[in-house]
Amino acid sequence: MSISNKIIMGSLWLTHFLNPPLKNTDEIYAHAKAHNKKQTFRVPRNGRIEYSDLKIHTETDTYHCLRMKKKGQKPNKAILYICGGGGVYDYCRHQIFLARKLLKRVDAEIYYPFYPPSTKYPVNEAYKMVFNTYRTMLNSYSNEKIGVVGVSFGGTAAITMISWNNYYKENLPMPTITVALSPGHVPADSTEKEMLEAYRGVDPFIPIEQVEAYGSIQKGKTEPEHWLVHTAHGDFRNAGKILVYYGKKESLAFAAPIYRQAFEKAQADYRIHIEPDMPHCYGVVRINKATKRTYDEIVRFLNSL
Repeated sequence: MSISNKIIMGSLWLTHFLNPPLKNTDEIYAHAKAHNKKQTFRVPRNGRIEYSDLKIHTETDTYHCLRMKKKGQKPNKAILYICGGGGVYDYCRHQIFLARKLLKRVDAEIYYPFYPPSTKYPVNEAYKMVFNTYRTMLNSYSNEKIGVVGVSFGGTAAITMISWNNYYKENLPMPTITVALSPGHVPADSTEKEMLEAYRGVDPFIPIEQVEAYGSIQKGKTEPEHWLVHTAHGDFRNAGKILVYYGKKESLAFAAPIYRQAFEKAQADYRIHIEPDMPHCYGVVRINKATKRTYDEIVRFLNSL
């Protein structure tokens, strides 16, 4: 393990011991609900970036989607950037800075959806909002000029958008590139639970208990379609190129072979990369050699649209 990797993992474990992550479903739900009630939307101000508030509608509600581009720019491509939070926490406002950082390196307009957390609606509503955001993007850009970047649950949503299109026969042309950083999946049977169990004590950020707890919260009081929670069991036909990145030191990496099997079944154009000695969503920022290599690779793919 390189010195920089050791420093990253060491700092995460220190944070883990000083502020242990919640594991109990009821405690997570209560904490997330209190957090989410405090979240508000507002259009940021930045002299170098043009922002606008796009309204996204579903049958249930209306949501915000932040559009952003460099001031004076007229890009010919767009990126759907989906933030993380397990589908349970509303971290949309907190993670805008990640989209802004990416905007510095790509010649594109970014669409940043403020999807609803599962403390408000079951997870299918978040997926529907994200899908409708993409549907709206097609009014301004061709699918050949659209890429998707998803972080953690955002990565799950990015991949699940493909399944949504197939299962509900939406028949939309899918984005040319879908990038998923640490997409989740809830174990569906005893075999998958054993695969997750192998990661006990490996991940300082997401203990294995959280994976199933989040899945339970995502369902709410409903029983959604199997693939909306056990997302690696989706239908990934008719997709563009799919790029998936995991750190080897994260519990969600247990799902990599499950996604691989589903991608193979769909004959998808995909690549799954597992970076040694790195944590959850390691490639979301550029802080050492490993993160820079992945981040810059993603930027190259997006700029090639």
